[in-house]
Amino acid sequence: MENINITKDIIAEMFGEERLRGGKEAVKCAVVSSGCKLNQFESGQLSEIFKRYNIYTAEFGEPDIDFFLINTCTVTDKADIETERTLRKIKKRYPESRLIITGCSAQINKDGFSGITGLKLMDNIKKAEIIKNSADEFPNSVFNQKRTRPYLKIQEGCGLECSYCIIPKARPVKWSLGINNVLRYIDEFGKRGYREIILTGVNIGSYKDKKSGAGLKELLIAAEELKSGAKIRISSIDPIYIDDEMIKIFAGSKKIRNHFHIPLQSASDGILKLMKRNYSFNDYLKITEKICESVPDAAIGTDIISGFPGETEEDFYETVKNLEKLPIYYIHAFSYSDRAGTVSYSLKPKINELEIKKRTGIIREISLQKKLKFHNKFLGKTLEFLSLTDNKAISSNYIKAKISGNPNLPQGTEFRGKIIDIGRRVRKDEVSEVTVEICDGDRIEFCPHNIKNEL
Repeated sequence: MENINITKDIIAEMFGEERLRGGKEAVKCAVVSSGCKLNQFESGQLSEIFKRYNIYTAEFGEPDIDFFLINTCTVTDKADIETERTLRKIKKRYPESRLIITGCSAQINKDGFSGITGLKLMDNIKKAEIIKNSADEFPNSVFNQKRTRPYLKIQEGCGLECSYCIIPKARPVKWSLGINNVLRYIDEFGKRGYREIILTGVNIGSYKDKKSGAGLKELLIAAEELKSGAKIRISSIDPIYIDDEMIKIFAGSKKIRNHFHIPLQSASDGILKLMKRNYSFNDYLKITEKICESVPDAAIGTDIISGFPGETEEDFYETVKNLEKLPIYYIHAFSYSDRAGTVSYSLKPKINELEIKKRTGIIREISLQKKLKFHNKFLGKTLEFLSLTDNKAISSNYIKAKISGNPNLPQGTEFRGKIIDIGRRVRKDEVSEVTVEICDGDRIEFCPHNIKNEL
């Protein structure tokens, strides 16, 4: 009951006391998201929760929208500029609409919104309270996703405090969804016809059930016992949480997808130390080698930041040399961007933008070559796939494919398919999908939902 009262207090503060009395008339609220997939997931949850208070979702372009709730990102200064642009666009089209700012920018940049008349702030502490409370009281909010592969957020907050990252300050609330609730939702997703769920969080490796103390490994072991037909994909997980036991769980699982996204950030030990990452390159290399030895056909993706303050040419080319050693599938290449409030903001010397852009381009080229090599490894081989849309599909180990013959499979159909073409360079730093041919008779029931296009 206390949790419900907290949610009610926040709703009343943002939308007015009349919402708690049901309101004589429904109001329309457009929820606008920017930034990470977590924000998109949380926006869906908020939209569903609001319905309880006679607040219904609207889309930009509709007439007479009463409220706009902007779920913001602040991971870079560019994200804050995008928020300002969104606010101007809304005020120009809907001058009478009331504005609510939530998300990371509302947490970090509160003073930056003080000059906007009538605007209200719902910081991430309040947003987290509503969403945390909804896990028990508003279960349908978890299923308010029109996706072939829905997200299930199981954890919030991060205590790693990497020197370039604002997120520990932007998302100060730390909590984990109870293990019984996680298992209940996985089971229910399976019953509703979904064939894959993506477990996600701010720092998913730190997941810990408050009552039992169970961590991510215990959760995955318990999920393996569920009768649900839904498979599980793990979102980005920090290398410090991957040990021999975790790898063994993946290797022996029939439910967990054989795909890891493990951020490295730099392959230079000197830069890793400046970044306050708690591992060396060799630590990371050993983890990836063990995964490839133990988990059949495993795909490993990573993140690399180029141009971190103090990154010399020697540091960068150490990263280039070491990346060639890694048995990885792809790299998400990022250019370093200063963010006020982080430790790295005051680090020097800064790298000029043109040099950062050049280094990022080199990393993207390495990623392209890694992708082609990985695709070629599976040419002529058969893998498990899940159909998405427009004759696209994704394999258990995250290979994106187009389906030969345009069979127009319903979205969410599981099938076994043979890779007959590995794709090619389509842009300066991108590779096209592979082509997959469906194996006769190897199709499994599909998700019977009204789902959006997803690639």
